[in-house]
Amino acid sequence: MKKTVVLYVVIFLISIFNLCARDTLSTGKALNIPCKKYGLSFGNSYEFNGIRINFADNNVKKINGINVTFWLSKYNNRDAVVNGISFGIIPTASRMGLINIGVLGVGTSNNNLNGFSFGGLGIGSGGNVNGLSIGGLLIMADGDSSRISGISIAGLGLGAKKTINGIGVAGLIVGTDGDINGMTTSLIYISCEKNYRGIAFTGYLKSYKYSGVAIVGYSRTSQLFGLSVALYNRTDELHGVQIGLLNYAGNNPKGLKYLPALNLHF
Repeated sequence: MKKTVVLYVVIFLISIFNLCARDTLSTGKALNIPCKKYGLSFGNSYEFNGIRINFADNNVKKINGINVTFWLSKYNNRDAVVNGISFGIIPTASRMGLINIGVLGVGTSNNNLNGFSFGGLGIGSGGNVNGLSIGGLLIMADGDSSRISGISIAGLGLGAKKTINGIGVAGLIVGTDGDINGMTTSLIYISCEKNYRGIAFTGYLKSYKYSGVAIVGYSRTSQLFGLSVALYNRTDELHGVQIGLLNYAGNNPKGLKYLPALNLHF
C-alpha cells in the first residue's frame, strides 16, 4: 500500500513538473522549476520570477529576481525589464536595476540603468544612469535626454547628453552637451556646453556658464560666478574672483581686463 501511494505521489509530481516546465511560445524555451514563471529557470524564459540562468537572452519581457546571462544574443532585448540582480559577460535590457554586474560591460537600450552598476570595460545607456556606477574605461548615457545621476567613476571617460548630477570621476575626460550639477574631476578635460553648478578639478575646464569653485589648469568660460583658481583664467563675463598667474575678465574696464595674480568683478 505504501509503495502504491509513493508511486502515485511521484507520478503526480512528475506530471506537475512537466506541466510547469513545458515550453510554449509565450514562455520561451526553458526548463522552469517548479512552475512556468516562478522558481528556478534554465534557458531563455521570457517572463520569470526567481533565479534565471541563460546562455544568451533573446526577446525577454520581464525578469524579477536574479538573472544570469553568459553572452550576447544576436537579437536585442530592447523591451526587456530586469528587476533585481543582473550578472553576466555583457548583461543588457531596456531597463535594469538594482544590481548590475558585467564582466565586460553593462547596458540598457532606451531606458534607465538603476542602482549599482559595474562594467569591466564600460557602462552604456540610451536612457539614464542612476546610482553608483563604475566603468573600467567608459560610462556613457547617449540618448537625446539622457542623464547620469549619483556617483560615477570611469577609468577614461564619463559623458551624458543632457545632464551629469552628483559626483563624477574620470581618468581623462568628463563631458556633456547640457548641464553639470555637483562635483566632477578628471586629469585632462571637463566640458559643459551649458550650465555648470558646483566644483571642478581638472587640467582644462570649458563651460558656458560656471557657478561655483573651479581649481584647474586653464579655465575658459563665457560667464563665471564664484571662484576660479587656475594658471590661466579667461571669462567673457566675471561675477566673482579669479586667482592665477594670468586672469582675463572681458567685462572689466580697459586696463583691468588682464591682470596677474588676482582679478575681481562684482
